[in-house]
Amino acid sequence: MSKDMFDYSDLDAILAEFRGDTAASSGEPSPSPAVREPAEEIPVPAAREIPPAEEPVPPEEPEAPAPAQDASEATVLFDFSSLDSRFAQSSREAEEPEEGEDLPAAEPAHEKKRLFGKKPRAEKAPKPEKAPKTPRPGKEPKPQKPPRVYRKRRIPWALRALLSLLFIALTLVILAWVLLYLHPASGSLAFSGTDTKLRLSDKLDVYVNNAASDALGELAYIRKIYTLQESLTVAPRPDPGGFGTTYDPADIEALINRASILLDGQRMIFDPSADFVPDEPIRYYFDDTILVIAWKEYIEQRCCTFAEVKVAHGSQLRRKLAEDSYSSSVQLYASDMANASNAVVAMNGDFYAFRDLGITAYQRKLYRNNPAQVDSCFFTASGDMLFSRAGELMGEGEVERFMEDNDVVFAVAFGPILVDNGELQYCASYPIGEINTEYSRSCIAMTDELHYLLMTINHTPDARPRATINELARIIYSKNVRKAYTLDGGQTAEIIMMGGPINHVDFGYERAVSDIIYFATAVPEEVRS
Repeated sequence: MSKDMFDYSDLDAILAEFRGDTAASSGEPSPSPAVREPAEEIPVPAAREIPPAEEPVPPEEPEAPAPAQDASEATVLFDFSSLDSRFAQSSREAEEPEEGEDLPAAEPAHEKKRLFGKKPRAEKAPKPEKAPKTPRPGKEPKPQKPPRVYRKRRIPWALRALLSLLFIALTLVILAWVLLYLHPASGSLAFSGTDTKLRLSDKLDVYVNNAASDALGELAYIRKIYTLQESLTVAPRPDPGGFGTTYDPADIEALINRASILLDGQRMIFDPSADFVPDEPIRYYFDDTILVIAWKEYIEQRCCTFAEVKVAHGSQLRRKLAEDSYSSSVQLYASDMANASNAVVAMNGDFYAFRDLGITAYQRKLYRNNPAQVDSCFFTASGDMLFSRAGELMGEGEVERFMEDNDVVFAVAFGPILVDNGELQYCASYPIGEINTEYSRSCIAMTDELHYLLMTINHTPDARPRATINELARIIYSKNVRKAYTLDGGQTAEIIMMGGPINHVDFGYERAVSDIIYFATAVPEEVRS
């Protein structure tokens, strides 16, 4: 906006004229603006609109300066608040309606801006509401669909209970691992001799399986998995009602049918048509975790004693040392150690205290490493048999890494290896065992997963021949085993079941030894009772 829009000199003249008229009509001097009463304010007519100058004043004819004014007049000239009150008074008087006249609409607040040349915005008219659509003639309106009802699907209570138990079991397993750092396959093997436990994956499988069995109850049968801690020196006592004897092979066939769940499709080695030794009973034991069938038969005119074993878990294959300590000066009869450990069936070990060759390990700790001359056999936590031939593993660190990588629990050293990966092994010479002389022999073999065969060939009262190492290998190989390994022979070659040796021991009595290998039930006694 141009500064020339308002001519303040004309405004001064108008104000002076008003002051003069007021003084003349009253005959009193005009009071000072500072002491004038509000009631005596002179109404000012509505301000006329002063058009802006059409063209600027030429510079050669400047406008004459306004005459000098005193201080009181200057104050009145620029007192815009007084001016506004006068304009408002005159506007109210001009807009006051007479009696009976309709009141005009209230002036909007933004109307005052017109004094400064701004045009107010026009208010937008509200949009008219849309009329509802009318259906076309002859066309029926579509019926409204009823609201869809969503029903919450309920999970069956049995499944919910199963899932809850599985979650609790998994939580407990994870918590146990965090608290105990459970991982026997890691770190040094020295710690394992005191309180070694099963691998985390095995324990998880056990917990999940048993939780599912408990949850389903009578709805579905899931066989529980029981395990034994490696550090235990005494296994659960077998059920006396699980033992039995018979002379009829048909009874054993019926027992095998009862054990079909435990066998899980595996075929038994026991042959009802075998050449059984007359007047010798067939012994057996069976529960949910172990099946043992022991018999004697003639093979190549030799008296062979067999014990076929199927277990549910690898922890049931165990080793016991005399006084449960390595290098004990005490030696015990194999039958005494078997009874003390609650073995279902047992056989002699390698008699490690009688010689210092090979690799000896017990409860995951390596005690002797002298593998240059003899083969060694390692037994893993899963129940597998692994072989190391003479000279293959030499350094102590190499042996410990092998044990750690393969989760080895214990190892025995005698040999030689008889069958490996289903192939018969021939041995021409060996530093121990007098392999080319007929002696009483013993060996342990593996036919399938968690399925084993124990065998001895012994001297008999009727002077039947015994066997060389290669004859022993040929006979055990004829039973379709995948792996077989020689244990200590002679007078220590024996299989113990139902309290004592079931084979004829040389000289008619046992020899004290340092260790045995045995199989135990995993069913807790409190569960059975």
